[in-house]
Amino acid sequence: MANEATGMIELADGVFAYVQEGGGLCVANAGLIVGPEGCIVIDALFAPSMTQVFRREIARVTDKPVRLLVNTHHHIDHTLGNSAFPEAQIISHANARREHLRNGLAMLEMLRPRLPELVAETDGLEPRAPDLTFDGEFTIHDGDREVQLVHLGRGHTIGDALVMLPEERLVFAGDVAFHGVTPLAFEGHIGDWIGVCDRADGLEIDRIVPGHGPVGGKEALREMQGYLASIREQAKAAFDEGRSQDDAAAAIDLGEYAAWVEPERIGMNVARLYQEFRGEI
Repeated sequence: MANEATGMIELADGVFAYVQEGGGLCVANAGLIVGPEGCIVIDALFAPSMTQVFRREIARVTDKPVRLLVNTHHHIDHTLGNSAFPEAQIISHANARREHLRNGLAMLEMLRPRLPELVAETDGLEPRAPDLTFDGEFTIHDGDREVQLVHLGRGHTIGDALVMLPEERLVFAGDVAFHGVTPLAFEGHIGDWIGVCDRADGLEIDRIVPGHGPVGGKEALREMQGYLASIREQAKAAFDEGRSQDDAAAAIDLGEYAAWVEPERIGMNVARLYQEFRGEI
C-alpha cells in the first residue's frame, strides 16, 4: 500500500484528510470539514510541532474559524493537541472522555524512551478533555451537510467514534482502521474489534480515512481485519496448548503483514489476546 506524503488531501468539496507520512507510533491522521460558517476538525495529533503544521494547513485551505473538534478516541497521539484549538468545543464518545480523564498523561513516560524529541515537546503541556459527549450516535447539521458521529462498540478502545459523511460516502475512522500499519490493541479487545470491522464494512461508504496510514476503501479495512483474525486464531491455538504468550508471539506467522509498519507490535497484541482468552477484559 502506497504511503502518502504528509499534507492535506481534498476528498470532497470542503472535506480534507490530513495524512502524516509513515503512520507509525504517534504519527496519526486528522481531518477537516469546512462548513458555511466554520470548520469541524477531526483529531488534534500529538506533539505541538505536528499540530502547528496541521493548523497551518487548515489556514492554507480556509479562513473560517474552527468551531468544533471531534476526538475519535482518547489516545494522546490524537488528543494531546486539543489545547491548540482553544476556540473550539471538543466532542467525543462518553467513554473516550472518561478514559481521557483517567489516563491523563500517563503514557508519555512510556513513550519517552522511544520518541524522546517529540515527548520533550510536550513537557508542560496541559491536556484538554472533551466538553461534550454522546452515546450511540450523534448528528451534526452543518449547513446542507450531515455529519454523523457513530460508536460501533468496543474495539480499538471502549470509546471509538467514527465520523461519517453519508452524502460523500466517506468516514474518518480514527484507530478503528490502520492501513498498511500494524494495528495496536494495548487497550483494545481484538475479538470485539473484528466485529466492529464487520459493522463498519456494512456502512454505505466508499472511502476510509484511517487513524494511521493512507486513505483507502473497504478493502484496506478488510486487510486490517484479516490481520486481527489471523493473529487471534494463531494465538488462541497456542493458548489452548498451554504455551506462554511470549512463545505464541514468537511463533505467529505474520505472512504479508510482516511488511507492515511496526510488525513488532505482535508482542503487545498477543499479550492483550491472552488477557481476552483468560476473561480479564
